[in-house]
Amino acid sequence: MTLTLQTDRLLIREWEEGDAEAALEIYGSADVAQWLSPAIDQVTDAATMRAILQAWIEAQPNFVVPAGRWAVVRKEDGEVIGGLLIRLLPPYEEDLEIGWQFRPSVWGNGYASEASKALMGWAFSSGDVDELFAVARPNNKRAIGTAGRLGMEWVGETDKYYDLNLQVYRMRAADFKP
Repeated sequence: MTLTLQTDRLLIREWEEGDAEAALEIYGSADVAQWLSPAIDQVTDAATMRAILQAWIEAQPNFVVPAGRWAVVRKEDGEVIGGLLIRLLPPYEEDLEIGWQFRPSVWGNGYASEASKALMGWAFSSGDVDELFAVARPNNKRAIGTAGRLGMEWVGETDKYYDLNLQVYRMRAADFKP
């Protein structure tokens, strides 16, 4: 299933191989990589980013809706400015995580909240999804702030996911307000 969503300012679409340079501005940023869960190394070059994107593109058709990874494009100029994901949290049985990563130069413009809200609305309306979780390291004030702006409820701290101490936030379908 191919997903394309639009908000007033953004287009959410599948990743494409040609997105490697823009994706490197996101996942190649130390300011972004330090917060990724599970902990991954900062992507250091375009060739590595292309290989990662190729893996994401190849995996996309195998995900069960609503899981997947998407690029976030600013409509105004067509630039890829971020990425979104929905995936199973460990132990990979039922809890779905929503995540957002944006290049630092666009932080503070509300793009993460706008794109995530659109993706949440689609996830809740597209299938058998009762709740979505967001996880953030305790010092990741930006991610925690975004979870709050999305109306997600803080449910506590745990090391259950990724063997990291994480703050956990939840949005129930019944509580979601588009």
